[in-house]
Parts: sequence; structure tokens; C-alpha cells
Amino acid sequence: MRLRLVKTYVTKHYGEQLGINAEVSRSRQKRQEKNLWQRRFWEHLIRDERDYALHCDYIHHNPVGHGLCAKAEDWQFSSIHRFIAQGQYPPDWGVTEIPEKPQDIWDE
Repeated sequence: MRLRLVKTYVTKHYGEQLGINAEVSRSRQKRQEKNLWQRRFWEHLIRDERDYALHCDYIHHNPVGHGLCAKAEDWQFSSIHRFIAQGQYPPDWGVTEIPEKPQDIWDE
């Protein structure tokens, strides 16, 4: 809720000053969205430990899914290295199977 309020305030009070003049798509018009915030940045309340685990898996597997590396551990900027070092993930995590994806990843 806090982030929603911040985004709403910035959009209403500074959106015009920032000079975002791109055309608003029909999809955005339908949802009453402007072009200031990119859709890929979404908020989600983590509901429980399983939901947290699914979102961590999604984040760690994302570079692989986008073809940026062959396995999650190859992505140098990932927190997966810490998860493996702490024993939260096995050393071969994500190599043999694709992790389950959370149900509510934005509009997919």
C-alpha cells in the first residue's frame, strides 16, 4: 500500500514535469495507467513461506529463462550464490528441472 501511495503521488504531482509524452496504449487506458511506471515493476505481498520460496526460485531462474546464462549459478549478480552457501539451495539447483513459477507474476 505504501508503494502504491508513493507511485500515485509522484504520478499526479510530477508526472507532467518529467516529460513522459509516450502514447498510452489501449491496455493501459483500460487499467487507467500512465506511462511513468513500467509494468514489470509490480508489488506483491508474500503470503507465506511457500510463496516466498516460489518467488525466490523465479528470481534466481529468470536470467536462465531469458537466455542470459546456461544455469542460475552462472549469473554473477544473483543472490543464488548466498542461498547455496547457506545451504538453502543444493549446489546443482535448477540444473535438472525448471522451478515452479508463482501463479501471480503480473499479467501473465
